Amino acid sequence: MKAFYIIPIFLLLLLSCHDEDNIKAELQTGKYNLTDDPNDPVQHFIYDLYQKSGVVLVTNPDTSDYVYNFNNPNTIHIVAPKQDKELLHKSIQFISEVFFDLYDDSFKKNYFPFTVLLADEIQWWLFGDYDLFNAYASTSFVAIANINDDLFPINEATKRTARGEINASLWSSYLFPRNAWRVRGAFYEPSKDYYDLYMLDSWTEEDGILEAREYGFISFDPITSDTEDPEDCFLMVPTLEMDVQLYIQFIFSSTREELDELMEEYPLIEEKYKILRESIQESINIDIFSFCL
Repeated sequence: MKAFYIIPIFLLLLLSCHDEDNIKAELQTGKYNLTDDPNDPVQHFIYDLYQKSGVVLVTNPDTSDYVYNFNNPNTIHIVAPKQDKELLHKSIQFISEVFFDLYDDSFKKNYFPFTVLLADEIQWWLFGDYDLFNAYASTSFVAIANINDDLFPINEATKRTARGEINASLWSSYLFPRNAWRVRGAFYEPSKDYYDLYMLDSWTEEDGILEAREYGFISFDPITSDTEDPEDCFLMVPTLEMDVQLYIQFIFSSTREELDELMEEYPLIEEKYKILRESIQESINIDIFSFCL
């Protein structure tokens, strides 16, 4: 089994319509405990989040929460986290810092999925084996993994990684396929001569990132690349979808100064970031750069 520490690519989702979303919300709201308990910080958070935004935080998901999305089944299996109140409380505080608190209630009402699922593991199955993901988005939910005792204590690097992966999952694997925002075709032009290269010349991750950036990519494709042997990697050029995804992820996991330095050093990346920023601004009137650390 090979573990990946990045969010998945677009998973060939068929988009669900607005009416189906409403039907699902009506069907599923009744299965969740959305009552308040001021003496239970976990239950109080679930209640407060739902009252303010209509989003349900599911701390103990089962297959009915993620296998089917009206149009097509997901190929994932979620291992629910241990139902320990202290673990869940600390995990919710962490997720609030890197995810929920970045958005106001209006944004969550309009752009968040109906459910956010907590998971110990997210297993993506293919050909009888599975890969592990830290975050996953589908047509009606975002799932967040690694809710276990190993998460704590949390260092700054872990926070950055989680912030990037979870939010990129929302933006690129949930909102983008649903046409909540669009990226202009010009975004792909600076790197158009490189998408068909498939494989980079570099054999180490560090060299692969540097090579990819010369071509206008943030990094090599973390899903299709093989990095098990650090001295003999097979590093693939990002797909169109992964290209967008990695651009979003870098924003959420970096400071504005780090973003500016990257754009200054790599002109193709600066050109693509300008197009991405303008595209999102035109679609939903949000400056995506404002989400930098």
